[in-house]
Amino acid sequence: MTDHMYKAPQPVSVEMVPTQISPALSCNEGPSLNQGMLDEKLEGKIDFVWDAISRQPKKAYCITCGSFCGFFFLFIVILMVAGSSFFPFSSDVPIYLRGHVTKQRSDAIVEGKDIADYTLNAPDIELRQSVDTLGGEREDLTLEIIYFPEFGDVLETKILQKMFEFEQRVMARNEFADHCLIDYNSTEVAFEQSNNVDMITKINSQSHNCAVHHTIVWACDPSLGTPCSKLASTPIGLMNCNKSTTCTPDEFILEENFKVPKVHTYANSIPDRNTVEGLNSNNFLKLVDSQFGAGNQIAKAVKTEFTFGAPLKGYKTVNDDPDGQSEDLAEWLFDEYHTWLADGQISGGVSYVYNGHGMLSLYIQSLMVTDGMFAIASMVFVLIYIAFMTSSWWLAVMGMGQILMCFPVAYFLYFGIFQQRYFGVFNMLSIFIILGIGADDIFVFLDTWEQSGHKFKSLGKRMSYTWKHAGKAMLVTSLSTMISFMSNANSSFPAIQTFGIFAAMLVLVNYCAVMVFYPTVVFMFATFFEEWKFCCGWPSKFATLVKQELRPVTFKNVKIVMDEEGREQFEEEVRSEPAVSQWFRESYSSGIIGAKIGIILIFIVVIVVFGIQASKVEADPKNAQFMPSSNNYQKFLDENPKHFARGGSVNAVKMIFAWGIDKENPIDRSGTLATDVDDPGKPVWDPNFDLPVAARCMLSICEKAQEKSDERKTGGYPDFPIDCFLIDFKKHVDANDTALWNKITGPGAKGGQFFDMLVLWLEDPKVLSMWKPYIHAELVDGTPQVRFISTELKLTVESSNIDPDDGKALWNTWEDWFNDQYNSEPCKSVAAQAGGFQSSLDFIYVRAKLVEEALSGIYFSIGLAFAVLTLATTNILVAFFAVLVISCVVVCTMGMTVVLGWKLGILESVGLVMVPGLSVDFVAHLAEAYIESESHDREGRVRDMLARVGISVVSGAISTLG
Repeated sequence: MTDHMYKAPQPVSVEMVPTQISPALSCNEGPSLNQGMLDEKLEGKIDFVWDAISRQPKKAYCITCGSFCGFFFLFIVILMVAGSSFFPFSSDVPIYLRGHVTKQRSDAIVEGKDIADYTLNAPDIELRQSVDTLGGEREDLTLEIIYFPEFGDVLETKILQKMFEFEQRVMARNEFADHCLIDYNSTEVAFEQSNNVDMITKINSQSHNCAVHHTIVWACDPSLGTPCSKLASTPIGLMNCNKSTTCTPDEFILEENFKVPKVHTYANSIPDRNTVEGLNSNNFLKLVDSQFGAGNQIAKAVKTEFTFGAPLKGYKTVNDDPDGQSEDLAEWLFDEYHTWLADGQISGGVSYVYNGHGMLSLYIQSLMVTDGMFAIASMVFVLIYIAFMTSSWWLAVMGMGQILMCFPVAYFLYFGIFQQRYFGVFNMLSIFIILGIGADDIFVFLDTWEQSGHKFKSLGKRMSYTWKHAGKAMLVTSLSTMISFMSNANSSFPAIQTFGIFAAMLVLVNYCAVMVFYPTVVFMFATFFEEWKFCCGWPSKFATLVKQELRPVTFKNVKIVMDEEGREQFEEEVRSEPAVSQWFRESYSSGIIGAKIGIILIFIVVIVVFGIQASKVEADPKNAQFMPSSNNYQKFLDENPKHFARGGSVNAVKMIFAWGIDKENPIDRSGTLATDVDDPGKPVWDPNFDLPVAARCMLSICEKAQEKSDERKTGGYPDFPIDCFLIDFKKHVDANDTALWNKITGPGAKGGQFFDMLVLWLEDPKVLSMWKPYIHAELVDGTPQVRFISTELKLTVESSNIDPDDGKALWNTWEDWFNDQYNSEPCKSVAAQAGGFQSSLDFIYVRAKLVEEALSGIYFSIGLAFAVLTLATTNILVAFFAVLVISCVVVCTMGMTVVLGWKLGILESVGLVMVPGLSVDFVAHLAEAYIESESHDREGRVRDMLARVGISVVSGAISTLG
């Protein structure tokens, strides 16, 4: 042993008798990492370097601090010049399997809809406002409000009256008329006679009436020829208009003798979109609780949808900067309605929840600002705690600055070396991780520095001792943690992959910083600031207890001498150490050693119990919930599918068929980034697709698909109808000539008459509104070309409660069924022109993969931790027990998730992969201190271990918890 190495003490109070340790279990087998790697020559160079630096602390500090600040200012300058191209922060979380066939198909369909958005009808219809264009979703441009009665029936007259008055106030908010969907039927300008873009833009921006929003508290228009009491009257609603002409809202009448029969009529009606009565019934039932109907006249909830239209004021067409229009509408809705609706505009007997176009996203962004305050609070807590434990604001402020300065350097590595072009929410979570790890390293460094003061007077010698001993301990923990995070670099999910890489770079840079920069901070402290009083001397008693009060302790069995016959002997030695270290050595260690059998038995029971629970962990079938259940938006997300699941829940699995996109290679992702949610690639069109030729085959598949089947989870027509325009289009064709369909479709069909009739049919605004989302055309050299056709069928199973294995089986069932349709007519003879595929259930494979990667990531992290600890300690037995402890931590964490009723979703899976990396920190410190002990029996090593790093581990745990 060199004379300057740390000699861990043993207390007088415990009688230590030299114990023979078998070679197989000996903790002294082989050299330690320091002894094996740092020979005397290298140690001499290290001593010389630190001795030289200690003589010029200001220069050393300025160089290292200037380097960090240089990286920071370079980061700021590049960010100001390059902006988002250098720091592309995104609130999107790319958790998907980009290479899986289900994701490829769904992306191809979504992107195909954006590209093939030309409408096959007259230009003036195309330029009218639309509620289903921006964002690619039907009726996406809405503000939705769901009403609930405090008890009883929401259709009570007094509640309906409050709803009506409230909705009038909603429409009276600022600029509502500038954003609402235009009622073109009431516009005085002869719209149909103008195909000029400027004229249509003028109509869209002039004074106009807003279209009737979707609500049950409205009256019909008797001028259309049907009394309001009849089911065929439009618009739908439970209010009456006693005039023969159109009533204004202040002329609507809500009376019991009109409402009750109308409710009875709706409750006993049969929804059928092929008749006015059926269509009105269908529209009404969409707005009331799904339990209403089939004779039941009680509703537990009703919904109102205020519809808005694009192009917005200031834009010419729906295709004029659609993203900008979408953002403008979302910002107006959030600014105008979020706070106003949150204040509660109805009282007494009824409550509501709300959501609108883009409002949830803007709300989440506002929460991120609040969460940022929590991050600042976390930083302040760690700063104050470091200052409190070190009794120095200098050490604390410089330590916190060092941690924060790691971000620019880590980002340069992340952006430059790893070529990552995404920085998301998960990456931002790294700040909490590095705060804990960075503070832990600071405590280890400073505690070792404190111990060095009991051995050396020279600052250079003290720093050399600290740098070697603390550096080794931090290298083990940092390397293990970094490897744990880097295991995520192989993740199939871009968000998790990039998080793992960035977190690993932060750990690496932090280690380098604490080994290069922080020693100069300590030199500055020891040279200039050590005598400064901390907080005017308060809390001096605590500082004295922890750092200053040195008590003499007599140690046995630590100093080896040789007797006259050459045999090893042990001599007592008197040293001193801080009182808190002595408490860990004596009181705490004695308690642990004395009760070790009981503690082990208790932990065995705990591990068994939590291990049983951990075996029950399963994938979360629900989407990640980021807000509390009491939150308005979360309640809306929960209550909407719960109450409005008629004809299949809004959470029902949707089976989509697509014809016209290449089945084998549906999307071209060349030139795109896996992390770019907004640019997944371009759809690959099927060059052989021919709609008129394929129509009979497609119609046959549509009709067979909606037949009831337990195996395919279909509910059957009419409860679960398929949205397939060919069914209604054939009825339209048959109404003119029953033999015409077979003439314009099938093998050999030319298509001219087919498309002429299709365009004519789509000129009906109601037909266009219903089927435009499923007919996807594009202008090619000025000529409209149908690129692909899609259909949609809700299944009887919900995405929120389907098991991953059952979901995979269901996908295979549909895949086999769809392929089987082409083995018989009418598809067999036109298979080349009618190639298509089914698309669904991509989320199932995501859930299954999350669990798989969480478990494999844990195994990988633990395996690498074992390798690192074995190399660091050069003792496979100590490494084994250290990894056993880490594994127990993982098992308890997994078991606790089950006990708390949690399942493995996105956040839980990421958290579990992080557990080995975080838990290895403390275990590695303890293992390294155990190996470095000079005691020659296990109890002595345990006491040395706890005395040396006990306070560091506790401080690190507290700072991490904060």
